[in-house]
Order: sequence, then structure tokens, then C-alpha cells
Amino acid sequence: MDLEENKLSKRRILKNISYILIPIFLVIFVGTIASVIFIESNQDFKDAENFYETKWFSYEFFDDISRYTAILEKININTDIAYDVQENVNIGNSDGRIYYLTEYSDIDFLFVNPEEGIAITNLEHTMNTDTIEEIKGYIKNSEVYWNVEEGNVDTNIENLKIENIKYKTQYKEIEALKQNMYTSLNSDDSYYTHYMEIKLVYDIAKELYKISVPLIIISGIILIFSVISVIAGIGRSGKNNKINLNWYDKVPLEIVIIIYFLGILLNVAIVADLSYSGILYSIIICIIDFILFYIFSIITLETIVKRIKTKTLLKSTIIYFICHEIKKTYTNRKVTTKVILLFLVFSIILFTLVALAMDSAFFVLILIGYLFAVLWLLIQAAIKFNKVREAVKSIYEGNTNIHLNEAEMKGVLKELTIYINDIAGGLSNAINQSLKSERLKTELITNVSHDIKTPLTSIINYVDLLKKEKMPNEKCTEYLMILENKSQRLKKLTEDLIEASKASSGNIKLNIEKINVNELVKQISGEFEDRFKAKGLEEILTLPEEEIFINADGRYMYRVLENIYSNAAKYALENTRVYMDIIPKQKTVVIQMKNISKEKLNISVDELMQRFVRGEASRNTEGSGLGLSIANSLTELQGGKFHIYLDGDLFKVTIGFEKA
Repeated sequence: MDLEENKLSKRRILKNISYILIPIFLVIFVGTIASVIFIESNQDFKDAENFYETKWFSYEFFDDISRYTAILEKININTDIAYDVQENVNIGNSDGRIYYLTEYSDIDFLFVNPEEGIAITNLEHTMNTDTIEEIKGYIKNSEVYWNVEEGNVDTNIENLKIENIKYKTQYKEIEALKQNMYTSLNSDDSYYTHYMEIKLVYDIAKELYKISVPLIIISGIILIFSVISVIAGIGRSGKNNKINLNWYDKVPLEIVIIIYFLGILLNVAIVADLSYSGILYSIIICIIDFILFYIFSIITLETIVKRIKTKTLLKSTIIYFICHEIKKTYTNRKVTTKVILLFLVFSIILFTLVALAMDSAFFVLILIGYLFAVLWLLIQAAIKFNKVREAVKSIYEGNTNIHLNEAEMKGVLKELTIYINDIAGGLSNAINQSLKSERLKTELITNVSHDIKTPLTSIINYVDLLKKEKMPNEKCTEYLMILENKSQRLKKLTEDLIEASKASSGNIKLNIEKINVNELVKQISGEFEDRFKAKGLEEILTLPEEEIFINADGRYMYRVLENIYSNAAKYALENTRVYMDIIPKQKTVVIQMKNISKEKLNISVDELMQRFVRGEASRNTEGSGLGLSIANSLTELQGGKFHIYLDGDLFKVTIGFEKA
């Protein structure tokens, strides 16, 4: 047991470790595959040295710049959108104004109209952004910038240099304005931009892509091993190593699935709500959301695996419960009610399919298939019914050697099959028993005739001899002794036959009283001491120390014990031991005798218990063959139990009575 507990403990530890490894390597496995797809699906991503060299970034950045050019057209129309204005600023060698917008965006910009002396920017107004030159310097020092001044393009983005964009529509629109434009990528970490998101994905994907092959193989193997360990360890607990179901495992499966999908929707809603949040905050929330989702997935996985292992997955569903209750209700109905219900179900389905088939050829095919299915079921039912009918006919004609396969039948036909099999078996047993009884009766008459005829013949012969001799003389005395012996034997046989008849019919008046079993057995044992010594039999008598009492008729109980002692004296192997034991139990007393038979016990216990049957077939002994039968009948009449056991040449008799 300690070995089992140690094995179970290791399995639980391995399962818990696997629970930790699965999310880690799942993220690595899925992330690596996604990175490979992400990089391989775009050759530009694959060839670029960094994110800012990709054409995707260039197109997106330039589209954003072109969208802001519309602001230039409104500079002279509406300037109330600014939250602050810097006066007396040198613009184009003249005094002008800088308008500071309140809008934050993915791009920092400065638009300058030298002719009007107006500039507009979305940078925050600080001491470092009081002049045009300070703003231009701030933008120029950014990681990514793109400027147009006096028709000249200045940028550190290779794909947005003048030779690459000169003929683009967006650039022609900007060039037509004939104004100066200064733009850069917003590098404020407190402001979440989609460029940051894509760059982060690109950088991670690029790094994973470099080691994708070994990473996918290793993480995949660990994932498979971890999943197997988790599934193998789920539900195993306790010393008996059985699957233990908790209250959640008994919740209907449909409710568990609904709760799980509601949890998924909640997680999706939480993630979707992070669109305008900071990137660090979004990452933290996503991690927490993933952990909660993973824990909830573990709970759902465990309950499903437990149900599969205990074979209760389908049984724990609401659909199964409803179907089971309908089946139970249907099974307990009468045959006529079942027929009506089946007819109603058949009619509802038929009318529904007919209505649908009027507008659809597809449902016409379904209707035809449905009718053929019903026909097939009716044919199968008719075949099974015919089997039952043929079986009943065979029994009626006297053939009881039949057996129907109950597994093939269902419903009422299955019940009829069980009844028919039982009836056929009962009739067959009754017929066999009747034949056996007739045979035993025949043997009874033959044996009794034989046993009575022999002493009667002797009596007649010796009576005839006595008539020829003068009395008294020695021969007459001898003849008279023989006559007396044979007469006594005939008398004993007759008495046994009468007693056996009375005992078997119960026509005996009992005087039930409290009897000391120890004293009764000692008395019988003493009376048979000389007979046992004459056969060389040694009796081993085992009596309990305390006095044992039973309720029985003393006279008939004496006869029962006398018969089993007499049986041992006649048929036990000479020079062996005979064991007589009184075994007290909690509520009963068992009287048991064992001996080795001198003849082969080639008959069954049932045959040995019948009247006029002896343990040897030659019938040369003085017994009548009624002793054990009488003992059995008398024991049962007194409320006891009489059993004979044969094991090779071992002969054992047990008599059981309740304690007084």
C-alpha cells in the first residue's frame, strides 16, 4: 500500500507541474507558429532589418501624414481648436503665432505657413517648444521623422525618401500646398499607439522566427507529455486510487459548457475594452485575464475527464435525464398505451415531414427514408414476434428443450422471452424429476421385494425341515436359531419401512423437549463401542466443555444418531478412525460424523439419500438402505438440517439444530 501511495503522490506532483508547464509552453508553441506565419506571409517583414524599414510601416506612416495635411487648409479658417497660442514668434523673417492643439495622436507634427506667419502643432507647449526652431529640433531628434521644407524632403526612413514617393498621390497633395511640414513618430510611452503594438509583435515574431524549428519541436513534445500527465492524474486521489467526483462533477454537462462559454465571452470583452489603454496596463490585464481563463479551463477539463473516466459523461447531461425519464415512463405503461404513444409519435413526425416535403425535394427524400426505416422496424418486430410464437408452439407440442436469446428482444417481447425461457426450463426440470421419481419407485419395489423375499424363503425352508425332524434335538435348535434370526431381520426391515413411510409423510407425533446433546451422543457412543471394536474402528469423540442443549424429540433424536452410527459401523473401512464432533456456534449446534468408506462411493449424494440405497452395490450387508433416509426425514421434522458430503472415499454427515 505504501508503494501505491508513493506512486499516487508522484503522479499528483507531476500533474501539478504539468499544469504550470502547459500555459508556458502553449504560449511558446502557439506564439512561435504565429510568428512563422506572420513573417512568412509577408516577404517585406522577412527581409527588413528592423520594423521601421518595412514597407508596411512606411505606408501606414505616410497615410497618417497625408491625413493631417487637411489641417493646413483650415489654419486660416479656424484657429479656435488651439488650447494655447504663442505670440511674436519668428516665422519666415516676420512675427507670427504658434497654435498648440489639444489633440494627441500617433504622429507629432508641425505645419508652418510662412506667408501667413502661422504655425500649428500638437506638441505640448513648454519652455522647449516656444519657437519654431525648438519644435523642429524636437521632431528632428526623434527616432523616426519625415519633413518637407521648401519642397525638399528630409527623412531617416528609406522608403519615404523623395525618390520613392515623388509620384505618389499623397505627396503631390502635400507638395501642392507649398507649405512646410515637420512630422515624427510619437515616442511618448504613456500614450498607446498602434505602431507600438505592431512593432512589439514584429520584434517578438522576428526573434522567435530565428529559432522557430527547435522551439516548436521542444515545446510541442513538452506540451504533449504535460497534457498526458494531466489527463492521467485527474481525479486520482486517496488510498484506493479511485476517481472521486465532487459537487461540480455532478452539475449537468450543458450547464458546465454554458458557464465556460460565458467565461470566454467575458474574457473577450475584457480584452476588447483595452483598445484605448496604455500598453503596460493592457499587458498586465491580459496576463491576469489569461490566468483566470486558464484556471477556469482547468476546472472544466477536470470535470469532463472525470466524467469520461467514470463513464458518466452522457449520464450527467440534461438530455440523457429527460430521455431516461421518458423511457422509464414509457416502459411502465401498458401495452395498449405504448402502442398509442408510438402511433402519436409516428404520426407527428410523418405529418411534419409531409408538410416540409411539399416545398423541398430534400425533405421528400427524408420522408421516403423515414417510411422505409419504420417499415424495417416493423419487419424486425414481426420476425421477433414470430420467434416467440414458434417457441410457445414448441412448448405446447411438448418440446421443452428450447431457449430464446433475451439480448435480441426489447420491451414487451423481452419480458415474454424471459417468461418463456423460465417456463420451458421449469417444465423440463419437472419432467426430468418425474422420470427420476418413477425410476426410484421401480428400484424401491425391486429392492424391497428382494430384501423381503430372502428371509421369507429361509423361514419357509427351515419350517419345512422342522416338520421332518423330531423335536427336540440339536438340529432343531439350530434351525430354530436361524429361523429366529431371519424373522428378526424381516421384522426390522418391516419396521424400518413403516417408519420411513411415516417420517416422509410427517405422520409422526413429536414430543419436543430440551435435550442435552453431549449426554445423548455419549450414550449412543457407548452402545456402539463393542460394534466399532469388532470392526477395528477407533472413535475420536470431540465434545465441547460446556453443556449444549437443543429442542427436539428425545426418542427420534436418538434414532437419528443411532442410524448414522449404525451406518458407520456397517460401511466404514475397517481399522480406521471415525470422528464424531459436536461444534457449538453462535446460535446453532452442529453434530458431525466423518469416516472413510470401505467401498467406492460411485454414487451421488442425492442418490445416497434415497430409500433402499446403500453405499455398496452388492447388497451383501445386513442393512436395509433406509437408515440415512429415515435420519434425514426425522431431522427435518424436528426443525433441523441434515446434510451428507462426499469427497472421494470420505463420508461426512452433519446435523444442525438451533441452540435451546
